[in-house]
Amino acid sequence: SRMKIHALSISRWKHADASIKEPVHLCYAVDVSQLSFFQRGTVKEITALVLRTCVAKTNPGDYQRLEHEGNYIYIICRHNGISGVCITDSEYPQRVAFAIITKLLDDFTEANNGKWSEDKNDNCMSFPDLEQALVKYQDPAEADKITKIQRELEETKQVLYNTIDAVLARGEKLDDLIDKSDSLSLQVRVEHRARW
Repeated sequence: SRMKIHALSISRWKHADASIKEPVHLCYAVDVSQLSFFQRGTVKEITALVLRTCVAKTNPGDYQRLEHEGNYIYIICRHNGISGVCITDSEYPQRVAFAIITKLLDDFTEANNGKWSEDKNDNCMSFPDLEQALVKYQDPAEADKITKIQRELEETKQVLYNTIDAVLARGEKLDDLIDKSDSLSLQVRVEHRARW
């Protein structure tokens, strides 16, 4: 099986507006190229929920890898209020996934002078590098230039390993979150139940 990146996001976990309780994806990109037109919306919505859940369950300063149904979700949560997330299949090299997130977070922070939208809606900021990275780094060799710089960092950084269900509150399951989520359209919830 070919290695694959499924999604990338830069998400804000720290909000000026105290009424916002969940992370907001300042920008996110999902690879839907393998999907039929009818599946695309569903997958994008569920992916946004998965990304949100994973960001919410990662502490500032931490590097975490969460496993779910054979996919890995890599998260870097920064003290400056944003997190970067990369969802890959289990074949994709971890070192490369973290290197991509680090580069995107650095470039995003620099491009925006360390300031971002406080909007509560997803995709409230434009960052074309994210969509480009989703295409370019499907081949991990492409990311090799950036991974060389990361090698030293990698050795000093402790990565936390978990499954999504393990980091959720006791008795909570991702499937239940999808069923209960107000942010997902009814159609997505129905399709999700039909699929599992």
